[in-house]
Amino acid sequence: MEKITKQLNFIEEIEKLKTITRFNRTLDTRFENSAEHSWQAALTSVILQEYYPQKIDMEKVMLMLLIHDLGEIYAGDTWVFDEKQKETSHDNELKSIEQTLKVLPQYQYEDLKKSWIEFEKGESNEARYARVIDALIPLINHLTVSNEGYNPDNITSEMVLSKKNFIKNESKELWNLVQELVKLSVDKGLYLE
Repeated sequence: MEKITKQLNFIEEIEKLKTITRFNRTLDTRFENSAEHSWQAALTSVILQEYYPQKIDMEKVMLMLLIHDLGEIYAGDTWVFDEKQKETSHDNELKSIEQTLKVLPQYQYEDLKKSWIEFEKGESNEARYARVIDALIPLINHLTVSNEGYNPDNITSEMVLSKKNFIKNESKELWNLVQELVKLSVDKGLYLE
C-alpha cells in the first residue's frame, strides 16, 4: 500500500470520531461529539496560553488536543464521574488508539501514539497544559449551555473542584477561572454547594 493511501485511510478512520457522543450538550441541546470537543479544546488552548506560566510548544499542545480523544473511537467517552468505568478507560482507549492509528505509515503511527501517551501521562509542560484545557472545556460548556437548575446527577461543587484540583498546581489564573466557573454554576443551580 502506498504511503498516501495509508494516510487517506487514517483520514477516513478519524471520521468515526464525529460519531462518538459525549456527555456535554451543545447550544442546540444535542449532545456534542468528541471531534467537536477536540476542536474546541485546541482553539481554546491558543486563546488561554498566556495564563500558563511554563514555556510551551503550542504546535505540540494543539496536536495532543486534536488526537487525545481518538482513543474514544472504539472505547467511547467515559464520564468524568464514572469511577467504575475510569478503572478500565485508559487501557480501553490505548487499544482503541492503536487500532485507529494502525492504518498509518509506521513512523506516523509511532509519532501520534507517542503524543497520545505523553498527553495521558501529563509529564511535559505541553501535556499538562493540554490536560488543563481538556478539563476546563466541560466547565465552560456546562455553564454556557445548561438550563438553570439542571443537575440530574446531584453533582456538588466539591466533586467538581476535586476533579479539577490539579489545575491549581499548573496556573494560578486558570485555577481562579475554575473556581469562578464553579461558583457561577452553583449560582445557576448546576452544582450543589
